[in-house]
Amino acid sequence: MGYELFSYIVMLSVFIGYVSWIWARYGVLPSISDSYYHLPKNLQPIFTLFCWGFSLPAIILGSSGLMFFAGAGIAFVGAAAAFKEKMTMEVHVAGALAGVLFSQLAIWLQYGMWPLNLVFLGVALPLTLTRFIKIKGKEICPNRTWWIEILAFLLICIVLGIKVVF
Repeated sequence: MGYELFSYIVMLSVFIGYVSWIWARYGVLPSISDSYYHLPKNLQPIFTLFCWGFSLPAIILGSSGLMFFAGAGIAFVGAAAAFKEKMTMEVHVAGALAGVLFSQLAIWLQYGMWPLNLVFLGVALPLTLTRFIKIKGKEICPNRTWWIEILAFLLICIVLGIKVVF
């Protein structure tokens, strides 16, 4: 087994394992990052390991500046896991935005799979707009960030699997 396949298996296992575990234990949360606050204090470092366990293989497999910065952004999300604290909030948010932006740029410019960018935009933009729509004072999609993050992670997995591993 080559390092590409090994890295890909690690990346997929970390993603599927962590998200499935959180989903089964706490349900769909407002964001994947929110899982940090739902975990007991002694298990909170698992969120950081999740971010690093996904981002480092993505950096290795992506082998480009764009995927490097996407992976680095996700790694910073893990390093600044406590996003509700003032000291780490900016690093966490900047990392998350970098992870999404640079991964989408890599999908388009490096891998030429721009239809996946259209899928991402077709899902992420309407979900983002739900932030401004309330029915009887309640948001219509309070977990929109969760679904946008899931899609962003899945697209990274799909592209790296198709273009690098298989």
